[in-house]
Amino acid sequence: MSKSLHIIRHAKSDWSNECADFDRGLNKRGYADAKLIGEYLQANNYLLEQVFCSTARRARVTLEELNRYLEIPSDNIQYIDALYLASRSTLFGFVENIDNEFNNVALIGHNPGLTELSYYLSGDYLQNLPTCGVYSIHFDVDDWQAVSCDSGSTTKYITPRQLKDH
Repeated sequence: MSKSLHIIRHAKSDWSNECADFDRGLNKRGYADAKLIGEYLQANNYLLEQVFCSTARRARVTLEELNRYLEIPSDNIQYIDALYLASRSTLFGFVENIDNEFNNVALIGHNPGLTELSYYLSGDYLQNLPTCGVYSIHFDVDDWQAVSCDSGSTTKYITPRQLKDH
């Protein structure tokens, strides 16, 4: 058995009104990008067993939009306060503690932590995971605790811009 982690940054947030960062939703482009990525994930048979999502509004709304296409049961979604603006080390500690019953997992959150986690786990330099970008990493391990620095291989990196350009 092996493990796959899909690191997803929230879609483009709305800065048009003044609100707390945590409460910021998506703008028009964010909704459009989430639709595009959701359609791509559905068409490419991304079957996510478990999704862990930041509790920030923009992350939750991104997941809601993606889930129009993925149809992940609510029992398989967990909203985690600690994922809000989490550092790479916090995110890595979280990944190490994922229940081993799950082999195909998504993590939805924020930069710079997600970009740094992608690089840390895969060893493939990523300057910036853009909004609504998906970075998928495969691990030849049976236990999430066996995941370590440079232990994964990048299987897919997709962004809304790439999909728009094709």
